[in-house]
Amino acid sequence: MKGMFMLNSGAALFAMIAGSAVAPMAMAQDVADAAPAQARVGTGVEDIVVTARRKDELLRDVPVAITAVGGETLNQYSVNRVADIATLVPSLIAGKAASGSSASIFLRGVGSTALSAGFDQSVSFVIDGLPMSRGREISLPQYDIQRVEVLKGPQALFFGKNTTGGLISVTTNGPTNSFEAGAKAGYGFKAEEKYVEAYASGPLSDTLRARIAGRYSKSEGAFTNTAQDVYVQPGSGIVTNKSGNKRGRSEAGSGRVTIDWQPIDAFKVELKAGLTKMTDGGPTDLVERLCGSGRTTPLSSNGIPASPNTDCSINGRSDVTTVPLNIAQANYRFARDGRPYSDFTSQFAILTANIYSDPFDITSITGFYHFRQYDLNNVSGESYPATFTQRADFTQYSEEVRAQSHFSGPFNILLGAFWNHGEFQFDTDAWIVPFVPLDPTTGTYTTFKRDNGFTTDAMSFFTQATLNISDKLELSGGARYSLEGRDSYQRSLAANGFVPGFPGGLSVRDRYTDDNLSPEVTLRYKPLDDMTFYAAYKQGFKAGGYNISQVLSAASVSAFNADATRQAGRFGSEKAKGYEAGFKGLMFDRRLLLNLTVYHYTYTDLQVQFFDPTTVSLTAGNAGKLRTQGVEGDFNFRVPGVEGFSIRGAAAYNDAKFKDYIGQCYSGQTAAQGCNLNSGTAQNYDSRTPPKAPKFSGRLGATLDVPLASSGMSLRVSADGSYTSSYNFTDALRPDAIQKGYAKLDAAIALKGPEDRWTLSLIGRNLTNKLVVTSANDLPFAGGTPGVTADMSAFVDNPREVFVEVAFKF
Repeated sequence: MKGMFMLNSGAALFAMIAGSAVAPMAMAQDVADAAPAQARVGTGVEDIVVTARRKDELLRDVPVAITAVGGETLNQYSVNRVADIATLVPSLIAGKAASGSSASIFLRGVGSTALSAGFDQSVSFVIDGLPMSRGREISLPQYDIQRVEVLKGPQALFFGKNTTGGLISVTTNGPTNSFEAGAKAGYGFKAEEKYVEAYASGPLSDTLRARIAGRYSKSEGAFTNTAQDVYVQPGSGIVTNKSGNKRGRSEAGSGRVTIDWQPIDAFKVELKAGLTKMTDGGPTDLVERLCGSGRTTPLSSNGIPASPNTDCSINGRSDVTTVPLNIAQANYRFARDGRPYSDFTSQFAILTANIYSDPFDITSITGFYHFRQYDLNNVSGESYPATFTQRADFTQYSEEVRAQSHFSGPFNILLGAFWNHGEFQFDTDAWIVPFVPLDPTTGTYTTFKRDNGFTTDAMSFFTQATLNISDKLELSGGARYSLEGRDSYQRSLAANGFVPGFPGGLSVRDRYTDDNLSPEVTLRYKPLDDMTFYAAYKQGFKAGGYNISQVLSAASVSAFNADATRQAGRFGSEKAKGYEAGFKGLMFDRRLLLNLTVYHYTYTDLQVQFFDPTTVSLTAGNAGKLRTQGVEGDFNFRVPGVEGFSIRGAAAYNDAKFKDYIGQCYSGQTAAQGCNLNSGTAQNYDSRTPPKAPKFSGRLGATLDVPLASSGMSLRVSADGSYTSSYNFTDALRPDAIQKGYAKLDAAIALKGPEDRWTLSLIGRNLTNKLVVTSANDLPFAGGTPGVTADMSAFVDNPREVFVEVAFKF
């Protein structure tokens, strides 16, 4: 993508079409950009109009628990990745991963393992109203954003497709009634990152508006590669080369176009489309080695000693090498020249049409989404050639039709239907046994080859009725009925015949169907205009399927074919139910916005997956129950007597526990350590905290925005500190896989010209330089035998970053 020029064109964001926006508990500096607003009352917090229930409502009136970050805050801290957004939202843990979905996204301790390519995500994405649930959306760069909203807990009614753990909704900026344009460029010192963004917006005629926006970035990487230039592995004699001096390199270009057309007041249509292309060093470019049981020396792998350039610390240093060229080019699919990489492209289009009539408004949302990702990964670095390639190709078509009444009486109703069709192809090769010669028949060194995938169809019908019992009390209730089917397949192809544990010529096909009814009921009480109390009961659902990430063997295929119920290799549907209650209020002359939520949810048959490093196999299944309960809150406060000074904060206490769950042991676990069930293959997870579920997380910050004498310029200073308590980052809850509690500090200072026509900013993220592990997997053949826990490949979030940025508006 070197020298690539990305141009995108677009037009009006469809006035917050239902489903593309939700009710944010916006931070103080986000109020102006979070959504259309009423006039400010004094120096207090603005009233924000949102469409969380598919109709325009004020934020302080909406009975929905949600955390939102406006575009101003994203710009203020140069946030352009989902992983960066996670720092701004307590209880959200998100980061890249290598295999399967290539994403680890957990909210309140609920999420989907990154190992599985077949799972839908428990925490899904909705971008401008388009539902996405594969996880690789974590790679999409975020720019020209109006706001990002994180809804927690089951979301059944309003966002296209049922989800259990929550969703991340991204709303991009739309076109304007008058011409405006802007551009910004920045440089990040640690990663030597260069980026530029630009947009232009305005009317094309009396009935047509457009907006174009784009972003290009290139980074050399923020981590150090400790590998030797040339390394000969003892025992195998394989020669590898250093992949580069730095790790974490990336280059990305993205463009978006929006056009809206409103020929008459009663009809409006919007087309939004975009594309992204990104290349980098692959997910394992962010991997560092952690040694099992606190060891300080890495284990050997299949008799090959660990490299002296490999350590056991999370310190920003790790060794990444290439696959030898002769091996990469010997029928090793997608390996290219042997240098680890990831190549991701995506396209989307959303056509939204609205008919405004009496007594129903009709909305149609037609969506298209496609991504293709190729990658080569090296999880063991210089020490051992545990490498694999992937091709993930996904195409989705969707249609939603919705009718919202606006009767003059106390009763109104929403009716709708949603259809979705998806096709997923997930092909992978692996080279993990280096001792064998070239197979003269297949012409490859690779250990195994598999083609996997599925087609899926989903249809759902949903409704919600709202009754105003009095001018202060409202009762709303509804449900979504979902019917989903999935046709899955796996084929093992002929690889290196000298490795009999991974035979070719095996295949499995599976048809899975399920249906579900997820009800929801909410009671809202408004004793005062600026005060809301609410309580809600909700359910959620995520369909099951077949484990396309498992290693096929003659035994597993035979077990599947011999099972009349076809349960072998399947995982069941995941369900959630529970309640939440909350308070929202504007107080102290509307200077303080306060939001509080309490919740209690139970997840039945939570979808889980585990990796066995000794057999290099992946098993999928369902946990018995997971219970989450806790309290969350956030506030904005405009300080009286100090113009332009605001304080904000958010905190979350989450108590998550497994219940009635017997699951797989971690690698190397002994009976004395709890691996004493099901003939020594399972352990008891009951009353244990699930992975990536910190007990406490919070954020506290302030902004001071002051004019500079009579120059027309202004100075804005802001700082935000966040804290996350400890959590386990492995699916099997290894006791040696604990991310200790950590604190991060973000800060920024910006000098603005008259009327904000230009801005010069100095931005610091993670100034405390905390290296945080978001997920980890066991390394193949590096331990895992009884009494010897395996070494791990740990995925690490970005270190300290400092940017200088200049922006212009025209």
